[in-house]
Amino acid sequence: MKTVNRSLFGEILKMAWSSMRANKLRSLLTVLGVIIGVSTVIAMVSLIQGLNESFKRQVQSFGSNTIYIRKWRPQVIIGELPDSLRQRKAFTMEDREAILAQCPAVRAVSPLNFLDEPQPVRYRKKETKPTFILGTSQAYQETNGYNVSSGRFFTEAEVEHRSQVCVVGGATLETLFPHQDAVGQTIHIGKVPFKIIGELSTRGRFLGQSLDEIVMIPHTDVRKYFPSDQSTFLKGNEVLLNAVAVSPDRIDEAISQITETLRLRRGLKAHQESDFAALTDDTLLNLYNQVTGAFYLLMIAVAFLSLLVGGIGVMNIMLVSVTERTREIGVRMALGAKRSSILLQFLIEAMALTATGGAIGIMIGFALAKGVDMATPLPSSVPLWSVLAGLAFSGSIGMFFGIYPAMRASRLDPVEALRYE
Repeated sequence: MKTVNRSLFGEILKMAWSSMRANKLRSLLTVLGVIIGVSTVIAMVSLIQGLNESFKRQVQSFGSNTIYIRKWRPQVIIGELPDSLRQRKAFTMEDREAILAQCPAVRAVSPLNFLDEPQPVRYRKKETKPTFILGTSQAYQETNGYNVSSGRFFTEAEVEHRSQVCVVGGATLETLFPHQDAVGQTIHIGKVPFKIIGELSTRGRFLGQSLDEIVMIPHTDVRKYFPSDQSTFLKGNEVLLNAVAVSPDRIDEAISQITETLRLRRGLKAHQESDFAALTDDTLLNLYNQVTGAFYLLMIAVAFLSLLVGGIGVMNIMLVSVTERTREIGVRMALGAKRSSILLQFLIEAMALTATGGAIGIMIGFALAKGVDMATPLPSSVPLWSVLAGLAFSGSIGMFFGIYPAMRASRLDPVEALRYE
């Protein structure tokens, strides 16, 4: 019995393909909506997946065990930042010392301050485009996994004495010193000279921005040589803090200790919400996934509309096909074909039609994603599940919209069908 059923199924599938080949242009136009919908899904999923993987790698390159201590938790904000968040006070060096003294799960804490606006860096007559100037301490190497490829990082003594020294990113050095060793040379940030003591290892790009266009100086120099009124984010001696746990498996313990220490220092009561945030890379990744999730919803809406249009087209053309092949259906019934076989024939034909459109859409979507990958900095990655989902969903569209035409064909009266001209 199983052999008979398989033979019948194979024969019906051959008939479906023969019908499609006989009307190639009509079949293509019929599934155009399916092709557009599936290609949109594959292209968008590939780009979003590629961006997600790239973002994850880039965030982890900052230091996979880094704990970011900030004024507020990163979140999607429409419009301007609320005053309730903007007016939160930042942290001080006293907070840093308290964390180191009272949090045994914390290995190191680095302070950070910076100018709101990037500054051009000059060497003699050469000048870079506006470059990010970061003030920090020698602990930044531990908290963020930064290394120097040449020279050295500044020391604790240099930070305390506000020495005019700096370590510089490779892209900045390439602009100023394309054919010479930069270590030992003096550059100017504004009118202030800084001696280069080290070159930072290459970090690549993050969200399209180069991480190697950077100059790091002691955080004590930022407020000494650059007026505080140049900063609207950090005032006076305020800093941000990065920390790292003594081991990766104690990150949660370190965050708990940091939170408790800072709440006590700020005099917060048990029922009061923390006016700061201690977070890890996972928080940044979750926020990014929330943003890309909105694009997924938009993509699903576009794909649904396209597939709906394609499904209606399939149902319409299958009804036309039933009318055109009424006499053929009557002949088959007269020769003993069951109504279930007629229904299955037209249902498989509809599913084969939309599955073929889905396969074409997958190839087009893959080509679009790779084209964008090659022509722009946007990466792409085609996950297997999206290909399988595209085929399954396109086939389901054919089954859903092909049911009515298939039932109509199977319910034809054999005598009336044979008389049809």
